Amino acid sequence: MTNVVKFDPVIVGENFRFDGDEILEAAKGRQWSRLMIIGEIEGEDDLYIAGNANAGETLILMEMAKRDLIP
Repeated sequence: MTNVVKFDPVIVGENFRFDGDEILEAAKGRQWSRLMIIGEIEGEDDLYIAGNANAGETLILMEMAKRDLIP
């Protein structure tokens, strides 16, 4: 995972948003072994969730992300 840029909310600042399409475009074309996309679409109440992993693998990905995002 040497190409991963760690998200640092202190640097980004409160209420700042990167362009979602740019983030997705940068992720295209990679050989994902497990992938999960989770987000909220403006004006909708439900989460958007998509991925190529089964439920257990998806849970592992979420836990790994929590460990990295929340010190």
